[in-house]
Amino acid sequence: MNLPDAFGDLARYYDPLMEHVNYDRWFFTTVALADLAPDNFRHLDAACGTGTLVEKLRKTGWSSVGIDLSEAMVNTGKKKDARLPLAVSDLRTLPFHESMDLVTCLFDSLNFLLAEDEIAQAFRQLHGTLRPGGILYADIITERMVTEHFEGQDWEENNDGFTSRWTSHYDHASGIAESHVRVNTGASSVITERVYPQDVVEAMLRDAGFELLGVFDAESWKAPKKKTTRIDFVAVKQGAPGLKKRFDKVVAQVQEMVYAK
Repeated sequence: MNLPDAFGDLARYYDPLMEHVNYDRWFFTTVALADLAPDNFRHLDAACGTGTLVEKLRKTGWSSVGIDLSEAMVNTGKKKDARLPLAVSDLRTLPFHESMDLVTCLFDSLNFLLAEDEIAQAFRQLHGTLRPGGILYADIITERMVTEHFEGQDWEENNDGFTSRWTSHYDHASGIAESHVRVNTGASSVITERVYPQDVVEAMLRDAGFELLGVFDAESWKAPKKKTTRIDFVAVKQGAPGLKKRFDKVVAQVQEMVYAK
C-alpha cells in the first residue's frame, strides 16, 4: 500500500521555503567527521530531502548518495541535477548492507517517525548499513524548538515568487507537532513531527548496537542544555582503539571552525 507523500505538494517549493536554513553547518561538520572514516569511504545521506547536502558533498569529490521516503522530494532534487544519485527508500527498510562508512540523518528527519518503535527500527537499519567502524551523524529537534518557534504560531512568508502561510499546533501529552503549510491559494499540506527526549534516543541508539561518541547542542557542539533546540548525535558501529582521541580532535575542530563566535 502506497502511503500519502506529505511533501507531495510542497516539494517543488521546498528549497526556497528552506532558504534560511544553514546547510553549511551540516556540510562542514560532516566533512570534519570524515576524518574518522577510511580512505575511499562511501557516504549515505539518509532522508536527504531534495539532495542539497549530497550535492554539496559530491562537488568536493565525495562518493555520496541520498535516499528519501518522499518521491516528490527525490524528483525535485533530480530536476536540480539529473546526475545526483538520489533514490526513494524508507529509513525503516534500507536497501544497503554494510556498504557505507559514514551516514548522515539530519534536519530533524528522525522526528518525522511518529512512534518509538519506528525510530528503533530506523537505527537498526542504519547500523546494518554501516561497515564496522562506520560513523552515524544524526539530529533531533527538542520540545524547546517547538514551543519557541512553532507552537500556536500563525505566520506568512514572502518567498521566491510565492507566498506561504503557516499554522502550527503542538500536543504536549503526545509530543506531536503539526504544521499546516499553504502555498499561494493551493491546498494545505500537513507536516507532522514528534518530539523525543534525549535519553530515549540515546537508549535506542545503544539498543541498535551503536556506541555513542558524543551528544551536542547543535548550535555550539557543547553539552545540551535546557535551552537547546536541536541535538546532534555522533555514534560508531564497533569503535576501534584510539577512536575516542581522534574524535576529540574532530570535536575541537568543529567547535573552532564551525561554531566559534
